[in-house]
Amino acid sequence: MTLIVTVFAFIGFVLGVIALTTNYWTKVPLASRPDISIPTENGTYINYKSGFGWKGLLMSCASFEKESCTWELMATTFLLCSLGLISLLVGGIFSIWEMFKTSDRRFLIPMLYFVACVLMTAGLFDYGSNSPLNSHSSRAMISAIVFVYASLPISAFIAGRYSAYERYINNGQKYVPAATNGN
Repeated sequence: MTLIVTVFAFIGFVLGVIALTTNYWTKVPLASRPDISIPTENGTYINYKSGFGWKGLLMSCASFEKESCTWELMATTFLLCSLGLISLLVGGIFSIWEMFKTSDRRFLIPMLYFVACVLMTAGLFDYGSNSPLNSHSSRAMISAIVFVYASLPISAFIAGRYSAYERYINNGQKYVPAATNGN
């Protein structure tokens, strides 16, 4: 099960890095520009070309005749998602370490995944409050968050089972998960 958690963590990390570094979080059609329109006899305009605009965490771009981009850093979203990805990476490394040698670090792994979940979700909500999430980079970040949310309960289950097993081995007591009135 630790292998599954590790694979989920690293898939989430790779998807999150792809989402942070690509520039396609929001895609919107742009209004036609009057300098690219031809007036007709009855006063209406025929548009030569309509453009598309796309926006990411680092740049905002538009395409009419040629692509033009401006530097536009969304610092809060970038910082929250980056810190979440760092927490996810550390949790994934600790998960790999746990496969070979069990230690008290197993209690830290679910906490790191929880911090990653909270920070990445907060970053996504921060971006979503300003712009729609309708392109493939934002969907990659959503997928990364889904993988982290999937690895969190599995890692918590593993940490709980190892601690119960450790108590059984060290104290010589039998572990009974749930019993009432001696039954």
